Amino acid sequence: MSDNQNHGSNGTPMSRRRMMRLLGATGVATGLAGCGGQSAVETETEGDGGDGGADGGDGGDGGSETPESTATPEGFESTSMGTIQELAYVTNQTLPVLPVMEKLAQSFQATDDWSVPSADSEKMQVYWPTSWLPRTGDWTLKEGADDERLTLAQWAVPADSQYNVWNGTNDGEARRMLFDRFMRYNVATREYHPYVISDWEVSESALTLSVREGQTWHDGEPVTGTDVANHLKLDLYNSAGGGGIGPYVLPEGDMNAVPDRVQATGEKTVEVTLEQAVNEEILLSLLAPTRLRAYDEVYGEYVTALDEAESEEERSSALGELTEFTDAEPVGNGPFQWEDADSQRTLVSKYEGHPDADNINFSEVEYLYKPQNSGRWSSLINGETDGSATLFMPQNQTRRLPDHMQTALVSRHWGMGIVFNHDREPVDDVRVRKAIANVIDREAAAGNSAAGTGSKVAVTYPSGLTGEFNGQIEGHWLEGVADEFDTYGRAEQRTERAAELLREAGYEKSGGTWQKDGEPLSLPIKGPAGFSDWVSGVQTIVSHLQDFGIESEPIMQDSATYWGGDYVEGDFKLALQGWASYNHTHPYFHFDWIYRSGDATDYWNVPTEYEAPILHEDLRDSETIAPDGYISDLATPQE
Repeated sequence: MSDNQNHGSNGTPMSRRRMMRLLGATGVATGLAGCGGQSAVETETEGDGGDGGADGGDGGDGGSETPESTATPEGFESTSMGTIQELAYVTNQTLPVLPVMEKLAQSFQATDDWSVPSADSEKMQVYWPTSWLPRTGDWTLKEGADDERLTLAQWAVPADSQYNVWNGTNDGEARRMLFDRFMRYNVATREYHPYVISDWEVSESALTLSVREGQTWHDGEPVTGTDVANHLKLDLYNSAGGGGIGPYVLPEGDMNAVPDRVQATGEKTVEVTLEQAVNEEILLSLLAPTRLRAYDEVYGEYVTALDEAESEEERSSALGELTEFTDAEPVGNGPFQWEDADSQRTLVSKYEGHPDADNINFSEVEYLYKPQNSGRWSSLINGETDGSATLFMPQNQTRRLPDHMQTALVSRHWGMGIVFNHDREPVDDVRVRKAIANVIDREAAAGNSAAGTGSKVAVTYPSGLTGEFNGQIEGHWLEGVADEFDTYGRAEQRTERAAELLREAGYEKSGGTWQKDGEPLSLPIKGPAGFSDWVSGVQTIVSHLQDFGIESEPIMQDSATYWGGDYVEGDFKLALQGWASYNHTHPYFHFDWIYRSGDATDYWNVPTEYEAPILHEDLRDSETIAPDGYISDLATPQE
């Protein structure tokens, strides 16, 4: 899987529906959600996330039940924790989506010539271990080894790759070694660590960033505050104010405010004026995965043109020039520098001027052109490559791996779920959605989807919270209240409860089939045929529904038909999609995806208000709740 698409907020001037049609029509979406293909587009979220469909969205309409105060209720660690639990409870009780499983990405490391942390080491829980571990001295060449080169794989033809992230096509895989990220993030500890950004400070009105001392571009010039400001500006201009940190920086998305609100205040400092106070963890989650690209010598002219644009037409023209620019031989700032690329490989060499160069004891990294999973499997099996950051490899293939090939599992805080079209009967009825949840054995679905690899974990509490892999849900987010949540039968089929719910909804079972007004209950499930792990999972789910007496079948379509047609048109009752915001750990992003993303509002047609029992009476006093206000509250600093 390429893991190369995000679903953050509205991302580009192009409409979401238009973009989805283009993605489907060109087949780009082949690898966005499952693990069987690639994406030519990358908008990096935490860990270069992917979602299988579209980007997320901006906030929905406010509702009648918005928190009036951010005061800390008695007994809560913070209002934020109470709000998270309340939103999780609403999700659990109304099931706007049905989370089925969480994904653990398989990550491979050769241990014959290389010293690497053990598979269960906390160090493996840093996204993209093949690029982070060498930087920290945790992936090194063993003494006496013959190999002087770390060999990995890439999806796109190397000679066709380029490194202008705002171009949006064929962002070369070598970017992982050529450019450094703002910060490093560990999913196990939920901690941010300095990198290109050595220090940061968040106040109610400003974000201040400091650049790491000794960080230079590969031509020897120092990395400056201007370079960092350039990158933030280009991200803002390219997102039309709707993505990333845009909503917290630009008043009403006003692009004219960018030059004044993002400024280099010194050789090594940047100050960003905030439009509103922002929860620091959410702000860091948006900033951390950024790979610094915008070297002033290369991108300064584009920044100047956008800053000085006096009309929307001028700005659009300047943005067009930026997005058309092809950066084929990049000047980077990471531990390896550009050498060359041909039809079969990209080669980068160690940059001795990097602050972490002493941690690295090998001289080159090469990326071989491997456009199919099967080719990547073979390369790991026969020793042609030394590892893979993330790759789905079924058990019948992992059995063929040599003894020296280690497999680790890295959480992606995301996974396959069932989404409902809330404008279509009968899934607009919460009782039907709950009946479906009770019928499905999620553990069986996850096990079959994982194909013996252990890379899928069944969701225990369908609630919008992630962290099954390390106990974060019961041990942190739902500490003290987990017993109030319905599991709907994680590893069992609660058919009696499902039957009770369907009878309440007006259905009766006749001849082994559930019917209403003489019509059988029919719930086909649509999804992308190219995602083999999802296909296995949905086949299990369909068998459970059929055994219970619900007519169902998997309708697995090619990517163009599904992502570019039926999915974006809402032509489904039940469909497959990622149920969480890929690679984000903070619940804010997951609830934002479920209730306010463009997918949720445009394709799933989720309502703006729900009727749900109250978990914390300190936070709300009505069973009518509009999640939007509570989600917005999570984005603000909490006491």
